[in-house]
Amino acid sequence: MTSRVTLQIFSGRPNPTLLLDDRQEHELHERLSGLKTVTDRRAPGAFGGLGYRGFILSRDATHPAGPLSLLVHAGVAEGGFLSPSLVDDSGVEAWLGDIFKGHLKGLPAGYLEAALRQPAQGFHLPQGVVGGCPACHAADAPAYNPGAWNIPAVQPYNNCYNYANNQATNTFAQPGRATGHPAAQMQCGDVQAAATSDGLHAVPNFTGNLGPGQGWYVALVIWPNVDYHWYRQDSVGCWSHKPGQTAVRNVDNGGQPITDPQTCDRGPYVNFCTYMVTTRGVHIR
Repeated sequence: MTSRVTLQIFSGRPNPTLLLDDRQEHELHERLSGLKTVTDRRAPGAFGGLGYRGFILSRDATHPAGPLSLLVHAGVAEGGFLSPSLVDDSGVEAWLGDIFKGHLKGLPAGYLEAALRQPAQGFHLPQGVVGGCPACHAADAPAYNPGAWNIPAVQPYNNCYNYANNQATNTFAQPGRATGHPAAQMQCGDVQAAATSDGLHAVPNFTGNLGPGQGWYVALVIWPNVDYHWYRQDSVGCWSHKPGQTAVRNVDNGGQPITDPQTCDRGPYVNFCTYMVTTRGVHIR
């Protein structure tokens, strides 16, 4: 029985996870025992967006120290959906970063170290719709409704691909997995082909009229050789997305409304691949 540490860094792929050994368990207990409840404005809201978003510490009720679910990032440890936030004044985040350094594969060299050195820029998620959005030409475009996704039974188990297709399968759906044609590489052509096998199809833009039953617009971007991410256009005209296991949001990495995913702040997902159309009949898994 040991604590599990998950690095919050991917949006489409499952995040890397490791188990602490006995020595690390003891040090974790010592570090966590000194945390104090937040009394100022350091509660993070939505930090990081795409790319590095901190660490999740978790263990189940059979652990001798009891259950735990804690997101550590930007000087704050958030204790789940309803628990109070704690001040990370004992360096838990940096310590977890040191542990993970020898276990990372498939990330650019030095990415995590550089991310840990950067001061996190936080913003609070807008709950309603935003102004200045482009016209939505898809009759079936979903309404922006983050409350249906940002709950304990849904949020951790569905990713950006689930959200773009408006299907909460609780399987952390992967393009092409339902059809036996998953992407072999994290490149535009591979992921686009996998999504096409699921039933999506590429389009040059999001200005064509889509009548009832013809679906809505989504967009694919890539962190080269690392991960993929999807956005969807909502009925209001602006776009929203769900970075991995974290909350649905209608703002980009800079906290700005997303009028076009091709031009918004996407963090390390620097390759814009294509707009696509999905429908209610698309099968994902």
